[in-house]
Parts: sequence; C-alpha cells; structure tokens
Amino acid sequence: MNRLPVQLANAPAPFAPAALPDFSSVGLDTALAARSVSQAHGDAELFTRALAAGVAADAASRDDRDRALDLVAIAGWRAGALGLRADALTRLAALPTAETRVAAAAVLGIGVDQLDVFIRRQGTDRFWWPGRADQRGYVLAVGGFRGIGGAWIRPPERVERLADPGAFAFLVGGVWWRLDADVWGSRLAVLAEEPATALASGERVTVQDGVTVVIGPDTHLAWVHVREAA
Repeated sequence: MNRLPVQLANAPAPFAPAALPDFSSVGLDTALAARSVSQAHGDAELFTRALAAGVAADAASRDDRDRALDLVAIAGWRAGALGLRADALTRLAALPTAETRVAAAAVLGIGVDQLDVFIRRQGTDRFWWPGRADQRGYVLAVGGFRGIGGAWIRPPERVERLADPGAFAFLVGGVWWRLDADVWGSRLAVLAEEPATALASGERVTVQDGVTVVIGPDTHLAWVHVREAA
C-alpha cells in the first residue's frame, strides 16, 4: 500500500523531461516563475516540463507575450500552485485561437479534444480530469509519516470539512492542519487553532459535490475520493 502523499492526476507523469523555455524575448523570466511556483507549494520540475510541452505545441508563444503569459499561468496551476487556479481557468476559457488551445491542452497533459469538457467539469468538480474514472474515484492522498518524507508524526484523529471548496481540516497529535486541494495540487498548513468554520467530524466525512475524505488509525495518510456522477 502506498504510504506517501500522491496526486493521482500526476501518476504517471504525462510530460517528458525538458529544459525550462526561454521567454526573455517577451520580457518574462521563467526561472523566476519556476521559483515562484515552488514557493506557492507547486513542483518546479513539473512546471518546467508542462511549460515546455506547451511551447513545443505553439512555438509562436516564444515571441508573443500574451500567449506566453497564458502558458506560464496554466503551467503554474498544472504544477500544483493552487493560487493560480482561478486565473488559469479564466485564461483557458478565453483562448483566442486553435493554436493556443492545442498549446494549453499540451500544458495540461490532455488531448485538445478533451479541453472543453475539462474546463466545463472544473466549474463544478475541482478534482476532475480525463481518466479519473480509471482510479475508481480516488484522487489523492495527503499527510504521510514525517519520518519518510510526509507531514505528520501520527495518524490524523479527526477530519473536518471547511466552507471553502476543496478545503478540509485535520487534527493530528493535538495540532490542526488545513488542506486545500484540487485536481493538480494540494497544500497542507498548520492552523493556529481549531477551525471555527468546521462543518462535520468523524473518521469518514462526506462533503459537497460527492467528495469523501477517509482517515484511519493505522495510516498517516488521508485519502480523498470523489463519487463519479451517475
């Protein structure tokens, strides 16, 4: 059984190894962007590979600042920087040409024929991606034992749903943690106190939009599942 955190949409990784694209001709510092993605709890290597896939699909983006900005923002979200989610979805909905749509799909690691349904489904299901059904609803695991690279020193004792979409709270060893998550990324942060906005509690919590979080006494992981729509 897997004992480390994992994001199922990233396994296996859909991108080949690549060098960080150079957008200096349009005044963008992609090395700085990669560091910013990392600071925003994203994966700089995944950002590099996703961005390179987009540039390979649309070479003209190297000399078009607006197209380059679209790819950088979408790649940052794809790499797990949750703060870029709203901006990336706005950009995806406003792509101006067939070429930019192909490039954006390449950044996401999906087929361009899947792009419209992806954008539509993300409006109501932040954990959806093409192929999720193959995972039988399992989308990610978070936490894990600190001694092997995880976040927690013991299994979580409680899980609470929070009012924000994709947000949950866990009580672990007397400390409250907040989880924010979507299809591409997850972020854990220590809370100063028990969340006042907690809506439910227990070992298994079902929340809005069919999302279920499962914890147990024999694992340091918390498991997020999403019920597929009928």
